Amino acid sequence: MTQDSDDHRVVENGEVVVKANTEERQAVEVRPMRYVLGIGLALVIIGMAVSYLGVV
Repeated sequence: MTQDSDDHRVVENGEVVVKANTEERQAVEVRPMRYVLGIGLALVIIGMAVSYLGVV
């Protein structure tokens, strides 16, 4: 079995712990994604309202 990641195993207090060589970080905010999600949500709401009213 090959391991393609940069993780390594460390024994701490008798337990095997997998540690990453690179530090993890939280996701950064992508500003255009806010508009894509907002427009998509608005279109879904409009589509559901149109289908509910039967005006296709």
